[in-house]
Amino acid sequence: MNPMTKPGSQTNTRRGSAVLEASLLLTLFVLVIFCLFDFGFSLFLHETYVHQARTGARYGAVSPDDLTAIKNMVLYNKTTGGGVGYMGLTPGSVLVARNGSPGDSDDCIVVTVSGYTFTWFTPGFAGKKTGKPIIVTVPVEN
Repeated sequence: MNPMTKPGSQTNTRRGSAVLEASLLLTLFVLVIFCLFDFGFSLFLHETYVHQARTGARYGAVSPDDLTAIKNMVLYNKTTGGGVGYMGLTPGSVLVARNGSPGDSDDCIVVTVSGYTFTWFTPGFAGKKTGKPIIVTVPVEN
């Protein structure tokens, strides 16, 4: 009989340690991958909404009188549209205002995007999250 296969040998007591270590490391690795995916998608969505808000504000700087067209630029990337907007934005989550006196140096367009949600899949953090409000202010060209 081979001495390495005896029931009391050291090799026999360490038989499952590699599987146990691999399963623990794989669990940690998968958790890190989920975290990276969730963070990356959340950042992508936030930056997309910032871009849309800036696009609408820039449009409003040139033609500030039609606030509905500015809101549509944020939602649909065109001056007309209806329904759910770009990347799931809803009309209720976009607010457009004109601050200051028309023709003065304090005249500006303010675009606010708030109440947008994204979903995380990472165990322990999973669920719907609400992003911080995005506020973009652009002076009106006089």
